[in-house]
Amino acid sequence: MAYQCPRCGDPVSRNYSRTAQMAGGLVGALFMAAFGSFGCKKCGKISRGEFPAEVRNRMLLGSVGLVVGAVVLFVVVIGVIAALR
Repeated sequence: MAYQCPRCGDPVSRNYSRTAQMAGGLVGALFMAAFGSFGCKKCGKISRGEFPAEVRNRMLLGSVGLVVGAVVLFVVVIGVIAALR
C-alpha cells in the first residue's frame, strides 16, 4: 500500500534495515517495517505527524497487520519445528 508524500505527492515507502533482517530474519524484517519510519525518494525521511489523520490511521492498521503477520509466522515456524521432532 503506497502512501503519498505530504510534501511533494510522490509515493512513500516504509524504510527497512538490512541489519534487522539479517539479525531477525523475516520476523525481524516485518517488525522493522511495522515500527520503522517512512521515506520519500525526493524528500527523505518523513515523520508520521506530517501525514493527514486518515492516512495515519491506515498506517496504524498496516503496522498492526505486519505485527500480527510476524507473530503468526513465528508461531507457525515453531509449530513446524515441534511437529518434526
